[in-house]
Amino acid sequence: MVDHPIQSLVGESLAYDISFLWFDHLAEGSIQLFRGEKPGTFLVVLEAKTLGLAAFFTRDRVEKYQTLMEIGASGLLQPLWYSSHTIRGSGKSRSEKTTKYTFDYKTNQVRYQKLKNGHTYDDKLYPLEKNRPLFDILSALYNLRLGFYGNLGKDHLQIPTFHRKGPQDIVVDPLQNMSKKDRKFFAADPIQCRILVDPSVFGTKGRDILASFDNLMRPQKGIIKNVIGLGDVRGQLRTP
Repeated sequence: MVDHPIQSLVGESLAYDISFLWFDHLAEGSIQLFRGEKPGTFLVVLEAKTLGLAAFFTRDRVEKYQTLMEIGASGLLQPLWYSSHTIRGSGKSRSEKTTKYTFDYKTNQVRYQKLKNGHTYDDKLYPLEKNRPLFDILSALYNLRLGFYGNLGKDHLQIPTFHRKGPQDIVVDPLQNMSKKDRKFFAADPIQCRILVDPSVFGTKGRDILASFDNLMRPQKGIIKNVIGLGDVRGQLRTP
């Protein structure tokens, strides 16, 4: 475990400028990797928050995604729990909606919870197929970055993920057939791919995420296509 390559990324903090609708830098985001409280665990935090006038019109909207991972028997990083949060307002007007998945590999179950302002209003258990590891979007991202699934940007990759309605895969393919605008956005980036995720992950009308990585395998640019109410949301790694 000591020699696992994830150790080299602990403490990494990547900052992003985010644009949507017709405007640049309406929001900022970050991806950070921490050590978990228990030895051998790692916490990924992805967060985006609106700025300026965009913050005013979206009531200081914050989108936050977190995954606590461990190193599985195969060496792949697997989620212990994954949560997504939509936060609006501040002070007494602050509201938070949370979706959380907790994976119990001993009982082969996943617990699905929906919460509003800390109060649970939906709580269900679903079976997990024994000896079939599943990955959420953030554990999948770090396994991709470490090259555990195959050749990113060149191979067709299918990553099994949990979905309440049955088996589903996160699909990763080389990035092709882009619009002229998207092609220009990614033009100089060495590794480019199209990622298909369930619309519920980022609140989109479709499944498409376009992404690029630099030579250090850091997420460099991304477009989440057709976010409800915002259209295409673009993020770009901020250089020091």
